[in-house]
Amino acid sequence: MRFGFRLLCFLVGFPFLGYAQYSNDWIRTGQAYYRIPIAKKGVYRLTTSDLQSAGVPIGSIDPRRIQIFHRGQEQSIFVQGQADASLDAGDYLEFYAVGNDGSLDKDLYKPSTSQPHTYYNLYSDTAAYFLTWQLSATQGKRIANFSEVNVTNIPKEIFHTDERLFVNNNQYSGGNKVDDVVQYTHFDVGEGWTGTALQGGQSVDYTLDLITQTVQPSGDPQLELLLVGRDQIAHTAEIYVGANAGSLRLLDTHSFSGFTAEKLSYSLLWSDIGADGRFTIRLTAPAAGTNRFQFSTSYIKISFPQSFNASGVTEKNYFLSSNPANKSYVEFDNAAANLRVWDVTDQLNSVSIGTTSAASILK
Repeated sequence: MRFGFRLLCFLVGFPFLGYAQYSNDWIRTGQAYYRIPIAKKGVYRLTTSDLQSAGVPIGSIDPRRIQIFHRGQEQSIFVQGQADASLDAGDYLEFYAVGNDGSLDKDLYKPSTSQPHTYYNLYSDTAAYFLTWQLSATQGKRIANFSEVNVTNIPKEIFHTDERLFVNNNQYSGGNKVDDVVQYTHFDVGEGWTGTALQGGQSVDYTLDLITQTVQPSGDPQLELLLVGRDQIAHTAEIYVGANAGSLRLLDTHSFSGFTAEKLSYSLLWSDIGADGRFTIRLTAPAAGTNRFQFSTSYIKISFPQSFNASGVTEKNYFLSSNPANKSYVEFDNAAANLRVWDVTDQLNSVSIGTTSAASILK
């Protein structure tokens, strides 16, 4: 299971009241839809005051009928104080939301497998969620609750897999060209947002941080990166890694050609991670007999085993490995007393996990 771990929730404003322009099944005639822009993954809280400030007629709404939709699908939400069928001072609603990504862009590519990756959208990083309320006496979708005592003595999880992801978006690559000039109207191989294109003899360094609270006996850190060719020529990429720019080692020399997007994966050494939790990677294009562009880096990701030390945590995702029991038992050390745990494996059906706390350990 993947646990969405949230302590502080973020307020979000409603910029305008809008009605949908398309005849989708989730849109009901006569209902108002308030657009909520979301650019960052997290749990969001909207208070009665927030709703009122946005122009929502809170005095005439039964909170049990409130719904939130994203991409045409109803999201599960939590509504505090809905039992009395009235939105009062102190009431609020919470929901899990994610920013926009490139998953819907794939249909722009021919074939769709030509899309380099889905971490970044071609047009906007902001997703649209819509708040509405049903006019009929039908209750909206709510977050389920789960609570269970570990009577079967499921072993305590020792680590979860944390990730550090850096996505480049400072240059746009037009991708494949026919006869080095003509481009198709559809999106093609290598097209999309990426990093700075390197020429022969150039290099670029990237640093990822917060690789901390590691559990080294549970496995080595894993590196994944995506290189994109920037011209219809042969490319060579030298990949150096280390704890800082002064202690790099050659990890690999990779050759490819054209506008191909090359996803590369490597096991790292723990000595490649600094005591400060920082990791540096250098991409070098060796000197070449041409000044044409070689390649750029679209994203870099490091995955590593991390402990469940929740000291200072205000929000965090924990990624747990599957196990035969289809359940996991976790203890969060140094947890704040009011820390809450949500299972967001299925983002449409979030589940609130019941916990107990003793001596700063959340179980």
